[in-house]
Amino acid sequence: MFAAKFYHNFKECPNCKSFVERRDLKNLRVVCILCHSLKGETFEFCWQCLKPWKGTGAPSERCDNEGCKNQSLEVLANCKLKDLPGSEIKSCPSIRACPTCGRLIEHMEKCKYVNCPQCHVEFCFACLETARNCQASKSGAWFKFCAKSLAPRQAEIPVWSQK
Repeated sequence: MFAAKFYHNFKECPNCKSFVERRDLKNLRVVCILCHSLKGETFEFCWQCLKPWKGTGAPSERCDNEGCKNQSLEVLANCKLKDLPGSEIKSCPSIRACPTCGRLIEHMEKCKYVNCPQCHVEFCFACLETARNCQASKSGAWFKFCAKSLAPRQAEIPVWSQK
């Protein structure tokens, strides 16, 4: 597996098949630099559906290609709800996007705190605060309670701007 593709924002250009890095993480409209420099043509594609860019502007949700949608948002919207074991937290989404880097994580542990395998930030699966902020707000919050109310299903995925 191409490690940079997994850990960073690299995808294969659908035109020339070279790997392209997305510099503006909030912009789905991407220009392939190699298509431009090697072939002398400007090739723009959608980062989300990997089809030639269709539409105007630079929306952050989708292009105008039919069926273009963020698969990760679909997962977050439709995942099962679960009670977090060993806590009083009920009906929590079973999959969350890390609030720091946006990586999708399924809750598999007994503790409400999880460590993101990508950015290594520990956060509360229920309120989506860092573990430190969740614990600091309410005594006894480590296992049973949350300092804040249960965060709703996530409707957007955080963009990690650190490299």
